[in-house]
Amino acid sequence: MIWLLGGYMWLFVHRPFEIYNSLGEIQFERGYMLFMMLVWAVAPNKGFVSNRMHAALGCFSIALVMAWVMSPYANKPGCIDTVESYAKVAVFYILVVTTVRDDKQLRQLVFLFLTGTGLYMLHSLWEFMHGRIQWRMGISRMIGVDITYSDPNAFASTLLYTLPLLIPFWREQPRRMPRWFVLGYGVCAVMCILLTGSRAGFVGLCLFSLILLISSAKNKMQAVTIACVVGFLGFTILSVALPAELQGRYLTLVDSSQGPANAQTSAEGRLDGFLEGMRVWQQSPLLGHGPASFAFSTGREGQAHNLYGQVMSEMGLLGALSLLAVVVCFWSNWRESRRLAILTGTPDTDMSSQIAQAVGINLVLLLVMGWAGHNLFRYNWQWFASFSAIAVHCMRVRIATREEAWEASEHGQLAWQ
Repeated sequence: MIWLLGGYMWLFVHRPFEIYNSLGEIQFERGYMLFMMLVWAVAPNKGFVSNRMHAALGCFSIALVMAWVMSPYANKPGCIDTVESYAKVAVFYILVVTTVRDDKQLRQLVFLFLTGTGLYMLHSLWEFMHGRIQWRMGISRMIGVDITYSDPNAFASTLLYTLPLLIPFWREQPRRMPRWFVLGYGVCAVMCILLTGSRAGFVGLCLFSLILLISSAKNKMQAVTIACVVGFLGFTILSVALPAELQGRYLTLVDSSQGPANAQTSAEGRLDGFLEGMRVWQQSPLLGHGPASFAFSTGREGQAHNLYGQVMSEMGLLGALSLLAVVVCFWSNWRESRRLAILTGTPDTDMSSQIAQAVGINLVLLLVMGWAGHNLFRYNWQWFASFSAIAVHCMRVRIATREEAWEASEHGQLAWQ
């Protein structure tokens, strides 16, 4: 079953049915999901792992359905597709949290996720090297080979969110994945993110590097100093390695005159997306105007490009509170995983502990990247939620088993005495 889940993750990320028309015509993804559900139905030892995240995601799903049902734009293009895509990811979440049971299976699932995304990345890089680009903002930009997440910003986010999950494989003991493989994936992903020309992706990359340095160092001030030195060296290297047009693109983060006028307009659009979202939210405070309704409710072309304006305008106060509950559950799982990691005795090398910590980093990235992107309905939220829930479950089981064994040995000694 784990291999089927991994296959679906590759299918969902790489989306070959959007690349090859024949696969799209036969509804390959839908058939695969139905087959996987059939296998799941007859598989033994199913059951939900206990975690607070289930309730939070359940509340968010209910809020989404209510917002959609009450939306005046429910039948508009994109609205139904958004709900359908979310439902697919929700079903996948259920399959994962009722199937994956131990550290070995969790490690395999995360590895398959990285493998599927890696294949997607390499395919996109191959096409980029052979001339498949997008010309926008005055530069040529790398894009994904699919349709749904091919946009440079979306493609950069797809790769960025995989980087924290490399950390558990780098630190695991005993090591089962060569470090050159982890390093190669990371270098390739960073290069592809830079080639997209996505300023949000670049900021996310810098933020991830800073978090990694500070969290890994015992002396935090020393880590900040190292981060400054590494940042300076990184900018120096990029000024030599990157084409001039991309250098100018990233320099617009600190100097808007380095790029075309539409680059500054794009940056200001993130704030406009938030303000417009808050404006239309006041017209329907409780449930908003429905998923994917931002373009219709505001009268603007395109999406919000801002998570917070998106959730308020499309799902209202109920959606915002349910999203907050999901974030709190992520944070609670992260806190619990840190506490349990200490009890395991190997917090720096324990795979489940490290996966839970990596998901915590991804939560920060999702929230920060949310200011520059409408990532409310991205699959990453639910997939990472399942990784987090299973990681905490595995750690709980191991510690409970160890305590039971200790109590049994104590009782045996007392009986012998």
